[in-house]
Amino acid sequence: MIQKVLSFAGQHHMIERGSHILAAVSGGADSVCLLLVLKELAGEYGFRLTAAHIEHGIRGEASRRDAAFVQRLCRVQEVPCLVYSCDAPAYAKEHRMSLEEGARQLRYDRLAQAAAAVGADKIAVAHHQNDCAETLLFHLARGSGLKGFCAILPVRDNLIRPLLAVSREEIEAFLAERRQEYCTDETNLEIEYSRNKIRRQVLPVLTEINQQAVAHLYRSTELFAQVNELVEELAARARARCVEIPQTPGVVLTDRILSESLLIQETVVFGLLKELAGSGKNLTSVHVRQTLELFARQTGRRVSLPYGLTAVRTYAGVWLCRAAVPKQAEEFCRASEPLYPGEELWLKYYNFTVKSRIFDKNRQFDKIPQKKYTKWFDYDKIKNTLLLRGRCPGDYFVIDASGRRQKLKKYLINEKIPREEREDLLLLAEQNHVLWAVGYRISDAYKVTGDTKRILEVQVNGGRIHE
Repeated sequence: MIQKVLSFAGQHHMIERGSHILAAVSGGADSVCLLLVLKELAGEYGFRLTAAHIEHGIRGEASRRDAAFVQRLCRVQEVPCLVYSCDAPAYAKEHRMSLEEGARQLRYDRLAQAAAAVGADKIAVAHHQNDCAETLLFHLARGSGLKGFCAILPVRDNLIRPLLAVSREEIEAFLAERRQEYCTDETNLEIEYSRNKIRRQVLPVLTEINQQAVAHLYRSTELFAQVNELVEELAARARARCVEIPQTPGVVLTDRILSESLLIQETVVFGLLKELAGSGKNLTSVHVRQTLELFARQTGRRVSLPYGLTAVRTYAGVWLCRAAVPKQAEEFCRASEPLYPGEELWLKYYNFTVKSRIFDKNRQFDKIPQKKYTKWFDYDKIKNTLLLRGRCPGDYFVIDASGRRQKLKKYLINEKIPREEREDLLLLAEQNHVLWAVGYRISDAYKVTGDTKRILEVQVNGGRIHE
């Protein structure tokens, strides 16, 4: 088994000559095996080894006996040992976590503290192939995305898992051969916890079906990890094309995401939600699907998500933010009214009257009127319903004949338009493509040209605006 672990560690660049490895040792079979394997390799491959034991304050006297066992074992093996005690139940209650989650958080915090104290550059933990298989099954049952199917990675930052090369059965055989005792945590025998049910009830049945079930499940996680790496790369490119940063908190996922494959859509959404939440633990494929379904719903529809996140359908796409929806965002699409050519429209919020008409271009209209509040557009270039509305995240102009875009926000800043005037700016828009910022420029994409056959004329009057 030593050679198997060594080969695996070399494949993932876990062990380097001159390194200082901190081994997390609970006293259970897995961590005792980890300590013995690393001790045997340390002398031959030239790295320093220190052990750390975290006593969580959960199991009373039994927990303290485990700590004493680890200290004795480390003395026999001549490995320096640090012991930390903490109160996981109080920590979990204070931070509104489950006891399991609170203990895990404290454990990794104390391991990082121990590594810093002794100058260790790597922390080794004792996860093995059975742990990885259990995690995969747990994530499958819970509805995780592709990243969750990677289960437990061999290396994450300075955390290494050399025993992922072997199964629990191999670990127990290794310890039996050396007649090495270890502690048994009685809570691992209970089936109230989901992972214990998988360990004690599900995996044994799968092993009856195929003795190599654990190894095959672990191999699946390796394949998922390779696929996930490729998907993450493609999703990063899609995100650069499809995500806008609005003036309000959060981000806007524009309609351009719909041109991507469903897998890329889901990966981008999950990544955005995780960043906004600061954690992905309670985010599932259901929440990702709810977010994407907003693209097929009316503007203003929303869903509430874990961690206080909100997803809102806007004209620009789907706006994602944490906490309550700000008033400014609620007013993004105020005065939103469809423009139907030939009808006169009154916009109550702006106190503007809008008139429009369509006519065929002929020799009588060779000269385009140069008026501030009356504009002409090539009607045949318009494919969707036009809206008269306020600003939305992701709004843009086309600024030249080549199709180059400029964000509305950048245009308003460049033109030095006062902030208070920007807030009440009226736009004529097709989705988030702005045809006309009323009183200012129009988009080059809709300009009347020599090829134009039908012209849409739009005139705005009201207040001090009259033409």
